[in-house]
Amino acid sequence: MLPLNLSAKSPMQRLKRLLIFFCFLATCAIGHGQEIDETALRLTVEGYRYYYGVGGKPLNHARALRLYRQAAERGDAEAQFIVGGMLYRGQGGDPDRRNAFKWLLKAAEQGRTSPEALNIIGGSYLRGTYVPQNYIEAKKWLGLAAEQGHVGAKNDLAYILYNGLGGERDYQKALELYEQAALRGDVLAQANAGLMHATGTGTATDRARGYAWYSLAASRGNTIAAMYRNNLMLTMSWDELNQAQAIAVDLYRRIEQLESDPGERPAMGQP
Repeated sequence: MLPLNLSAKSPMQRLKRLLIFFCFLATCAIGHGQEIDETALRLTVEGYRYYYGVGGKPLNHARALRLYRQAAERGDAEAQFIVGGMLYRGQGGDPDRRNAFKWLLKAAEQGRTSPEALNIIGGSYLRGTYVPQNYIEAKKWLGLAAEQGHVGAKNDLAYILYNGLGGERDYQKALELYEQAALRGDVLAQANAGLMHATGTGTATDRARGYAWYSLAASRGNTIAAMYRNNLMLTMSWDELNQAQAIAVDLYRRIEQLESDPGERPAMGQP
């Protein structure tokens, strides 16, 4: 399925673009000798109308969810993705994350997904939530989410690589991922980056940089990082400590700048 971009300003404008998109999709499919499930397309358009309350329909998420689910059961990837998102958030009913996982996975296997959805799938395999634990599958889905910039996925993937779950340990790649997540403000990643620099794991030992990452994590409430920072400080000279604190301030400024401009984050399972 082609990527769906409905960035128009209002739900009604998006509905018009949705109808144009489906007409274009049908034309392409017919040109390639493919069959179009017109019923699934109709259900998806009706679901959209009820989701936003446009096209003469009242806003009704429960009704929208039923329509999208009917399209999803017919194998429509877009509908499967939306149903997964609505169930995960509890739109149209109580949250049902077990079934949300099922529909998000079905959609992802057809190529319709988002960084957040990929992270949910990978995290579920990593922790054995809603599905039996499987490190190989976790690594695959988290890797895809990490490639698309998902911070939580980078942290979880680093954990997998650090511990060699489902394969060989890769300390260097784990540190790279931890630092990427740390620069996006992930406190656990900051603490882990500090540990790896302080102990020379995946890199040369750098107590000053280890202290800096510990200090950042501690400033955001991580008490374990604060303890490690204080213990590390006892082994450092004044020059080393001054250098470490300068690094911490520089990292702090970089993080603040990145957090003030997070960029566009695609919604998970939203029409």
